[in-house]
Amino acid sequence: MDEDLEIDPQRQALEQVIGVLTPLRQHRQASAERAQRRAQQALEQMQTQLQHTRESLTHERDNQRQRRQGLSDTHLNKPMSLNDLERWHEKENRMLDRLAYIRQDLQQQRLGIDQQYASLEQAREAVKASQRAVEKLACLAEALDEQG
Repeated sequence: MDEDLEIDPQRQALEQVIGVLTPLRQHRQASAERAQRRAQQALEQMQTQLQHTRESLTHERDNQRQRRQGLSDTHLNKPMSLNDLERWHEKENRMLDRLAYIRQDLQQQRLGIDQQYASLEQAREAVKASQRAVEKLACLAEALDEQG
């Protein structure tokens, strides 16, 4: 009967460690889940911005095509002064520069999205790892309860 009343010091120490670690690991898990949600939201925002930029490129191409056609129709089979020709060339260059700028922006956004996918995957792995840590502690606590 004295054995029943006697508490195993190792078991008691293990229970204390589990009691201390469990809330810490749960906090770490919650933090990892929040980080994953933030990474997911950032990715979604980046994808939305990419879509808007694609639409902007399409719109700019259409506008450029219409302006080019308008300039062409206006000056078709008509003599042009050198100044008019230079202005036309300037307008054309500005339009091409604008398209190049938008294409460059698209490329940068795609790179950012690729990086964000990697960040999201890291966040998912961190969530899985923290969930496993919490589950291991829960299993250990359950095994101790079953023994004692």
